[in-house]
Amino acid sequence: MLYKPLFIRDVYVKRNLVMAPMAGITDAPFRALAKDGGAGMVCTEMISAKALLYRDRKTLKMLRLSKAEQPVCVQLFGAEPAAIAEAARIVEAAGADVLDINFGCPVPKITKAGAGAKLLKNEQTMTAIMEAAVKAVTIPVTIKIRTGLTEKDNVAPRIVQLAQESGISAVTVHGRAAEHGHSGKPDLGAIKEAVVNAHIPVIGNGGITDEISAGHFLKETGCAGLMIGRGAIGNYSIFNRIEQYLDTGTVGREPSWEERIALLKKHALMSLGCYGEPYGFIHLRKIAPFYLKGLPNAAKIRSRFNTIIRFTELDELFKEIWQSPYFENETL
Repeated sequence: MLYKPLFIRDVYVKRNLVMAPMAGITDAPFRALAKDGGAGMVCTEMISAKALLYRDRKTLKMLRLSKAEQPVCVQLFGAEPAAIAEAARIVEAAGADVLDINFGCPVPKITKAGAGAKLLKNEQTMTAIMEAAVKAVTIPVTIKIRTGLTEKDNVAPRIVQLAQESGISAVTVHGRAAEHGHSGKPDLGAIKEAVVNAHIPVIGNGGITDEISAGHFLKETGCAGLMIGRGAIGNYSIFNRIEQYLDTGTVGREPSWEERIALLKKHALMSLGCYGEPYGFIHLRKIAPFYLKGLPNAAKIRSRFNTIIRFTELDELFKEIWQSPYFENETL
């Protein structure tokens, strides 16, 4: 059976469908929406270990977790074993069920600091980080990686082996090399190679946008579960729809544009409650395009949304969305 529970050591995840950590996106409101959509486990944004140690106020806010989110995973990034270990203790004290360490982020800002995907070519430091984190906390520690820095170099099987030996409880493998970012199709064969000799759960990630791609991913790789990121933004029911498909073979209905607009408004109100004005709206400027993609006059709506800093402006926009000029001369 492809749809099944997932055990990350002693943490029970009811559905083997996990919401991916995404910088600047997977804050508390987003996690709540993903949980409502059927995610078996949700993850925070990627958090800097050093920023936690410096007690950076903005970073500490990212660690505000609620019991309603459980099980919840907190993801850290960093290049120093001691800093990761100390930050791991802070994460555990904040109430995280699982600690994840990022070894896959290809963003230059992260790799130039020696963290993220840069560590894929440094087994010694990577192993030291994993062992330090496992020793520092009692909760399960997982890692997230890419298949390699380039598509010619599949390091995933080797890293899974190192992870097992270091006490790691699960590994998520993004099926694209770091050099490709989020472009191109995931290399399912590379993930399958990592799964073959794994004694811990290997979770697949990358390019999962609907039920069909999810089912194909699981069948081709044999991985224990799926982690879904960009495909879930503004499309939170994807988790429930994938569960239904894996259980019955039935493809569900994607959110209509009316439902997506309603979700955006709900998300905006939740963000306002979390951050207040104006940041509650500013924070959503990175996310709103995912909700609006493909909608009639999306560019006009997005442009207007990006100017909003007050609730009254938000309310006015959503009243006007159903009228011209946004849907003028459009076939709905």
